[in-house]
Amino acid sequence: MGNLPLHNMKTQSNFFLALIISAGLIMSCSDFNFSCGSMQGSKLYFCEEYSIEKDECLGKAKKYTQGALTVMVDLRPEKKTLGVSEVKINITDLKTGEVEETFGFETRPTADYVYFNNVKFLRSGKFRVSALKPDGTVIVSNEIEIIDE
Repeated sequence: MGNLPLHNMKTQSNFFLALIISAGLIMSCSDFNFSCGSMQGSKLYFCEEYSIEKDECLGKAKKYTQGALTVMVDLRPEKKTLGVSEVKINITDLKTGEVEETFGFETRPTADYVYFNNVKFLRSGKFRVSALKPDGTVIVSNEIEIIDE
């Protein structure tokens, strides 16, 4: 084999650089809870506790045991705000479609990142948790599984 012309070496280098960058982007977007890039939208997720001082969601998961949790709502990816001064956190049983519980919270209409403490899950099962405007419009929702201890 002879020497490769400079042009071919440069083309191969660019190809490998592009491949490495693409692999890095794919790996950085692999968080199972959320979409990636510009497709990432508003989200509702769960914590055992939210630390205001550290702006940290402690005990973030998709499965929990019965008890009280903190529900987080993040509208920043879509550059939206709540637009209302009251939000209802609604828990619906996925199996039956029946509403389990609804918790009301006062909010600031300009809020785009909020937490709702002491949302209680009193039995095991799979549930859809929705943040609702007073008129029932869904702001954002997600699913959770509550398991026996």
